[in-house]
Amino acid sequence: MPNTTRLGPGTLTLGDTGTPFDASCQMANGVVAWDKDKDDDVTTLCGETAAGSVTFTSTLSGTFLQDLGEGDTGLVAYTWTNKGVTVPFVFTPNTAAGATVTGDLIILPLDVGSTEDYGALMTSDFEWDCVGEPVLSFAPVIP
Repeated sequence: MPNTTRLGPGTLTLGDTGTPFDASCQMANGVVAWDKDKDDDVTTLCGETAAGSVTFTSTLSGTFLQDLGEGDTGLVAYTWTNKGVTVPFVFTPNTAAGATVTGDLIILPLDVGSTEDYGALMTSDFEWDCVGEPVLSFAPVIP
């Protein structure tokens, strides 16, 4: 039988440990994803190959529900106020599973409004670059 984990319930906090912004209830989905950039290999005169260098980068991306009704205390306002700022983040996709990703990322402002029809939930897709490499840690499940 495969070992699987479902998304949620979990948490996402942005900002310093003492005063984090809790974005957990606005996040509809999210993922920390890696991207690889590899330079071309070089074949030398003797026929051997020197491997090109590899660089990894990561992002936190997903979809947030817009919370315009929260005014200047909501997530949309937080992203507009902190656009371009590097902040620490803690992302726990499933609290019971105990795996957490921590690191720093650059906040980009969320879009406001919707391309959906009248009455649809307004959402904002986002993709924020991580600064350096995020860390995946596994904590014991605490009941």
